Amino acid sequence: MSTKADYTAEEWQLLIDVPSMVGTAVMVAGKSGLGSVKEALAIASGILSARDGYEGNDLIQSLTESRIKEGMRSEIETMTNNPYKGMAPTELAQVVTEKCRAAAQLLAAKATEAETVGYKEWAQSVGAKVANAAKEGGFLGIGGERVSDEEQQVMDAIQSAFA
Repeated sequence: MSTKADYTAEEWQLLIDVPSMVGTAVMVAGKSGLGSVKEALAIASGILSARDGYEGNDLIQSLTESRIKEGMRSEIETMTNNPYKGMAPTELAQVVTEKCRAAAQLLAAKATEAETVGYKEWAQSVGAKVANAAKEGGFLGIGGERVSDEEQQVMDAIQSAFA
């Protein structure tokens, strides 16, 4: 079992950042229009649902506790000093993929196998919730597709980074 004490402040922040970054990368990859509100809510829901969905994973429980009790947020969620603001969707997807790869390497070195598997599933589930939150294309919710090709490409790249 790994705990917050096993990680540096930067490493802990990376683990907090990745799930919301995954959701954001998927969100900006699509063209949901008004559906973006649903996708933004799906990020928050996906992150917080880990408290119930991964009850046996102490690492995930500690990360969600840090977000809630300590007010730690991903730097991508800040309105000021957001280093990712203005990035093109493909550029953001590349950065997020690199962060996922770094998180996977960190977890391989410091976390248990169960914690690692659960974390990867959790982060990817945030992206999947976002992709399925709103239809892409179409007009006023008519037509379009649930998951766009661009969203799927981002999710595939993230899955590869976690492999």
